[in-house]
Amino acid sequence: MAESRIGDQAIEFLGSYYAKHEKKSGLLVNRLVATHQGTFADALFAYQKHDNCFFAVSLNTSASHKLARLLSTYKKNGLGKSRYLTATAIFGTAAYLCYLTGSWLIMASIPALLAFIGFHLHSRLRKRYIQQQLKAAVDQLKQQPADHQWLGIRVSSLCWRSNAMADYLSKLCERKGIGLLTVGKRSRLTLHQEPRPATCRRSDFLSYYTQGDSLRRELSEQFMRVA
Repeated sequence: MAESRIGDQAIEFLGSYYAKHEKKSGLLVNRLVATHQGTFADALFAYQKHDNCFFAVSLNTSASHKLARLLSTYKKNGLGKSRYLTATAIFGTAAYLCYLTGSWLIMASIPALLAFIGFHLHSRLRKRYIQQQLKAAVDQLKQQPADHQWLGIRVSSLCWRSNAMADYLSKLCERKGIGLLTVGKRSRLTLHQEPRPATCRRSDFLSYYTQGDSLRRELSEQFMRVA
């Protein structure tokens, strides 16, 4: 249900976005458009540019729930409390071993040092795990190729604000040239990142989709009527 709501709002926003930036009124919008590889774009926009080239825009909202959960969990719990348990267990084990060996001088420093190292190693691994989860979700967009790619997430502004993982996600999308939209609990849509055009190895990105030929025909007919 949440994905449907963000999909509706994102589609409405992107329709206005391209009408304004590209001055296009004949924008075709289709939901759940299949690629030839069997994956689906949650929404696919298509229009014909002034040079008669076809332009495709894909929107992914299916990753919204997973991404929102990761961001919300990090906002609430940070890197988690288990790293403190790890440090405590390491300290206790090391202290006990030092006690058995009778090394009182070593007992005063080694357990604390090992606990410190264990704590930071656990924290680093946990942070990397969360980042890998975010990256895996963003990489799904590779399966919905388009000139412009957009990622839509339903997440509150409170959860997004001052969230290191939200910052990481924004930078990740920026690095990959992916547009990023969020919709808050009050249905307020925020544009965080605009997309960069991708390089197509075929005639156009519509050729990746099963409806590519029909979309081209419809756009060409529309272009001829306007001309």
